[in-house]
Amino acid sequence: MGRFLRRVVRSARAPRRASRASTVRSADGKQYRVVEVNEAKDNEFADPPRKWGRVGAMVGVWGLLLALGGWVAPAIAASGNPENEDSRDQPASSANNAAWRYLRYGSNQDLDRAEATLCEDASPELTPSDLDAIRQSYDDELGGITRVDLETGDPVAGTDGTTVAGTVSYIHEATQRFEDFVVTVQEEDGAFCVSNAVQVEDDEPSAGDGTGDEADPQAVATEFLRAIVVDREPAAATASQCASYTGATPEEFDAAITEWAADKGDVTAFIDGIDPAESTETSITNFAVEISLKAGLNQENFTFTIGVQEDCIVSLAGGDGLI
Repeated sequence: MGRFLRRVVRSARAPRRASRASTVRSADGKQYRVVEVNEAKDNEFADPPRKWGRVGAMVGVWGLLLALGGWVAPAIAASGNPENEDSRDQPASSANNAAWRYLRYGSNQDLDRAEATLCEDASPELTPSDLDAIRQSYDDELGGITRVDLETGDPVAGTDGTTVAGTVSYIHEATQRFEDFVVTVQEEDGAFCVSNAVQVEDDEPSAGDGTGDEADPQAVATEFLRAIVVDREPAAATASQCASYTGATPEEFDAAITEWAADKGDVTAFIDGIDPAESTETSITNFAVEISLKAGLNQENFTFTIGVQEDCIVSLAGGDGLI
């Protein structure tokens, strides 16, 4: 009976089957036990099978959304941020700024922005198209325009509005031409617009105009210096010299400017001012003249004394540091 019970107990308590194991020996004599892996149990926590068609569709949708976001987002951000607006399209901040914009854009082939500075019902004598035509005439004359410079004076209040004088320089390498303009600006509730613009004609008498009238000594001196400094045409200046002329020749003056430009860079030369000066001879009218040479951040001023006798230049002195 006892033996029977022991058999029953043994049969009810079946021993666990030991995992198959084997041992292997490495080259250095160490033994390793290899145990069989239960793959069914390990696969219980494995990743679910992927549906690759759905994954591909999701990738395509995300790519489309990113592409649309890259295209639309900057436009939305720019439209809502005033900092992203082009400063050239902002309203003029003053009478001087309105005049500057009109002359600058009209002379620099940006006619739409020049038109935008005009008052609503304005009919200017000098239109943006006229400014562009002036530029084109100098482009043809000089063989191209490399830069356009603009200087404006202080605004002057008047009954018809605020007037601002401006000078536009048309530059091709070392040669330049310039034109003078007067722009009239209106202000209403802090907004500024251009109502009129005119070109200033040069009424100064020339040394050789043949009219028989007495020449203006200051006009003679200005014409002589302009030919050398601004127009860079020393031959034209030579024609204004008296037979008794003394001082640096126009060719030497021009060569000195060229040498200065070779050291400093592309030069813009202009006359800063011309004022009467003392003269020891009653037949000679002297003028003190200051010229400026500018190249990038470099700018130097030079002073000369020029003498005029009747309708010609009799002397030129000064220019220390240049000639």
